[in-house]
Amino acid sequence: MPTYALIALPIPVFTLFTYAVPTRFGGMVHRGIRVTVPFGKRTLTGVVVDEADHTDVAEVRELIDVLDAQPLFSEEILRFAEWMSEYYVSPMGETLRTMLPYGTTPESTQRISIAAIDVDAIVPELRRTAPRQAAVLLALSDHPNGVTIPFLQRKVGADNLHSQLAALESKGYIERTIEMEKASRPKRVRGARVASALLGDEPALHRLFDELDRAAPKQALVMSQLFAESERSPGVFHPVAEILERAKTSDSVIKALLDRGAIELEMIDVSREEVLSGGDEGLEDDNYESTLGDQVRDFVLNDDQRRAVETISAQVASREFKTFLLHGVTGSGKTQVYIESIRAAIAGGRTAIMLVPEIGLTLQLVERFREAFGDRIAVLHSRLSDGERFDAWRRVAAGGCDVVIGARSALFAPLRNVGIIVIDEEHEASYKQYDQQPRYHARDAAVVRAQIEGAVAVLGSATPSIESYHNAERGKYQLLELPVRVDNAREPVIVIVDTLTARRQRLMRGSLSVRMLNDVRARLDKGEGVILFQNRRGFATRLECGTCSHSPMCPSCAVTLTFHKHRHELRCHYCGYCRKAETQCVVCGSLDLRQPGVGTQRVEEELAEHLPGARIVRMDQDTTSRKGAHRKILSRFANGEVDILLGTQMVAKGLDFSRVSLVGVVSADTQLLLPDFRASERTFQLLTQVAGRAGRRSEVQGEVVIQTAHPEHPAVMAAFAKNYRQMYDDEVRTRRQLNYPPFSRFIVIEFRSADQKDAEQAARQFRALMPASGPAFEILGPSAALIWKLRNLYRYQIVVKNHKAQDPGGKIFARSFANAYEAYRQKHGKTTVQVIVDVDAMGM
Repeated sequence: MPTYALIALPIPVFTLFTYAVPTRFGGMVHRGIRVTVPFGKRTLTGVVVDEADHTDVAEVRELIDVLDAQPLFSEEILRFAEWMSEYYVSPMGETLRTMLPYGTTPESTQRISIAAIDVDAIVPELRRTAPRQAAVLLALSDHPNGVTIPFLQRKVGADNLHSQLAALESKGYIERTIEMEKASRPKRVRGARVASALLGDEPALHRLFDELDRAAPKQALVMSQLFAESERSPGVFHPVAEILERAKTSDSVIKALLDRGAIELEMIDVSREEVLSGGDEGLEDDNYESTLGDQVRDFVLNDDQRRAVETISAQVASREFKTFLLHGVTGSGKTQVYIESIRAAIAGGRTAIMLVPEIGLTLQLVERFREAFGDRIAVLHSRLSDGERFDAWRRVAAGGCDVVIGARSALFAPLRNVGIIVIDEEHEASYKQYDQQPRYHARDAAVVRAQIEGAVAVLGSATPSIESYHNAERGKYQLLELPVRVDNAREPVIVIVDTLTARRQRLMRGSLSVRMLNDVRARLDKGEGVILFQNRRGFATRLECGTCSHSPMCPSCAVTLTFHKHRHELRCHYCGYCRKAETQCVVCGSLDLRQPGVGTQRVEEELAEHLPGARIVRMDQDTTSRKGAHRKILSRFANGEVDILLGTQMVAKGLDFSRVSLVGVVSADTQLLLPDFRASERTFQLLTQVAGRAGRRSEVQGEVVIQTAHPEHPAVMAAFAKNYRQMYDDEVRTRRQLNYPPFSRFIVIEFRSADQKDAEQAARQFRALMPASGPAFEILGPSAALIWKLRNLYRYQIVVKNHKAQDPGGKIFARSFANAYEAYRQKHGKTTVQVIVDVDAMGM
């Protein structure tokens, strides 16, 4: 039995903490077990990552409790977490917390409440000397029972209130209390079954049914249902609510049967998992066609698909790690290759993870996979409620499924014996975690998990990332190709509209060209479907005064506010700030407020004006914020209730509707003009992906109309030519000269503070502790971030170009950073400046 345990705690510290194991927990503490421990004045939940018989730490405190009978993390998952922690420079505790659903790590939180003071007398003086403290007191005065610090930060509109809270507490104006957060628990309901004694006494059972048939028909109906269930599932309790719903009766019937001794009741666990069917009718994908009431047809793989499935399946059977890049044109049947390869893995007794970049694509895939694998699939993504996610995670951990489908976080599903991990649309930037530690890339991390599990990784895309295709070129990945569409479907015809020329010739109607409007009208006259893509939501990018050029800015971020016309609002798409739009300039008083830029709301309005009979639905973040909205919109479009599906990136990938014959790109320049070295690659990918939604059946050849002010740009020309290799060769040539990815990894070290001088000073202090640029890496900065203020925090950055040729695994950089970080903590450990590291940053 270990005397001490090394615990990883969910705090931003690169240290394991040593705790003594009390004798009462003898034999219960193992690697991968969750425990609760005292930490300062709080109680935290941590994970045991190592055991020891002795320690040099003085005054070691004891564990409080052991939460698991068996390790919650397998040895493979722990090794995976250790790799992520090292590679992405993320504390082990925060990395492990990311791998668990919310509610499985109960811990204590601080609750802030206002003391017995005269707020009205105190606040005026504080407003003059300490305005943020005044704002805190006013916010607390609305909540006499107290609030958590995160809630208070949102209420006040500031991310860092600790110094203000300390000052208010020292003055006696506020009070702090410690309370435990509620952990997620299984949902429990009443269950009923036929009494065991009655099932063993057949004459008595017959007498009861005869009596109930004569005197209590509702009780007879409920008993009949429970008896039928007992025949199918002996000894199992069934939810009372479901029984009563089917019988169309009330709870008094259950009470009467219980009084007779005819039934037994017990509290049982039920799942809150998202329903896996019954809402995706009409959704289609690759060589799959389904409409309301249709049956899924049998598939016949073409030669390219069959070769890919045989190659992947043979590798799965070998139980040796390998990564494949499946490069297939849009509509080439990649999804069926995934399904058949996963089927082979399951036949060999192994399990599978299927990652998709968007929640909307998750919804589409579920019904397809359910047809192939029945109920032994689980869905994990961020739109599930905490309870649904907890139940799905618990079923996976218990071995109740073979396949997990989901977005980024599904990579951490506690599946055992994983045989294959599929990453669909592997080029998508949404696989990158941006907003919390670890800032991992799910595609790259999936390859490492597959290696640890002895599994196969399959990266699929019609437009592979430069990094993945480069890995295939140099033999790190094996390239598999699907060069043609299935079902003899033809590639769509692509038309480029030069908007500058069209505007000079007066052939533009707002943001839409006459050519595009005419083509849309012609397709609608034939009863065909149209998808229009504009990669910017809202009505206009900003309001702008025509007299003095003033544009309203977000008070918390260094960005202009986006104008949303339908509610006459200005919104920040970074922090969520929102207010009513002014009707005159606040600087000069002018009434000439212009609305430059084009968002999906403006396009929707213009379509309604020029095509008054068209049924249009908009699909962007504003229209899909409610649960189930993705499914409802796509189902309506699939069933022909909508003529034009207009949206942002949500409509650009993965959708497959046989009725779509025309796809329009309102502006190909939105992504193209960003100050980002990946802008050309992403523009090509978006144009190619959205073009692939058109004409995916052999009956009608699709058409794609792309509007751009830069028709000669290499990315646009490569998309027009449908030539991935043309784009790839052009990008690789430039990136090799500049030592950009894939020849280096970009690492961004960011410093955030509510005080601009503090952020800048911290960045300079940290840079002074790092070594000079050398063969392994080049260090740039520090300098202000492109968006230098975000959510009331000022941002400064150091950018490291870590050369892969000299430091393949990034270990030299990791050591240099660790040394600098430790020295920085020792010298400036009490600073409130946040230090954030983003390895393999997708942008700056």
